[in-house]
Amino acid sequence: MNHDTPSYREHRGLALAFASCGLATLTLLVNHPNDGAHTFAEFIKYEARNQFIDGLVHGGFIFTLGALSVCFVFLSRSLGATRAPVVIGLVAFFMGCGALTLSMILDGFATPAIAARFVGTDGAEGLQTAKTLLILIGTLIRFLMPTGLLLQSVAVLSWSTVIAAGHGLQRAVGLFGAAAALALIIGVFAAPAALSTHVLLGGILLQALWYLALAVVLFRRDLERVNTQPCRHK
Repeated sequence: MNHDTPSYREHRGLALAFASCGLATLTLLVNHPNDGAHTFAEFIKYEARNQFIDGLVHGGFIFTLGALSVCFVFLSRSLGATRAPVVIGLVAFFMGCGALTLSMILDGFATPAIAARFVGTDGAEGLQTAKTLLILIGTLIRFLMPTGLLLQSVAVLSWSTVIAAGHGLQRAVGLFGAAAALALIIGVFAAPAALSTHVLLGGILLQALWYLALAVVLFRRDLERVNTQPCRHK
């Protein structure tokens, strides 16, 4: 078999891209700041002190989402770009990326910037202004992040139904993706409010593992079987 073909090189390159995105997501998730503040004053100080790392981590997530968007465009070509589940997956993923990107900007850039602006404020009026702004931002994030991850879960579920039509490892990866997507969808709606953050972080972890699993399948070129079924004409 000739390995020096455009199709082979494309699959190897896409496998490397998915593996890089999966590892980047895991790395950013591990380094995500965790404030642990008990009072509003402590929260302000923590956010102002960690403004750089907040921007670095959340900016990294935004960059990774952009890279994944490109990866899934190429993946959709391998799965069959005209298939309804593939189109639904692509649209849902892009919508999810939009919601998550806005959430990352608010969480990683706007919140620390506001905290740095008011960290040295002693007056009650200034602190109340900061508190009002941060409550608004926090409320938006609590809607945007679950919405973004839910949309991405719909995308993973749609693509996984196509991938699971294969055999062996390909089928296992498709079933894993479908199970991970359903687990996050159910968790977002069923988990208590106190566990919502853990559910969302767990969903990101499962998605990162799915990206790595996709990389293995693409490296082996198994996805070609999905899109090369013979057409029968009467």
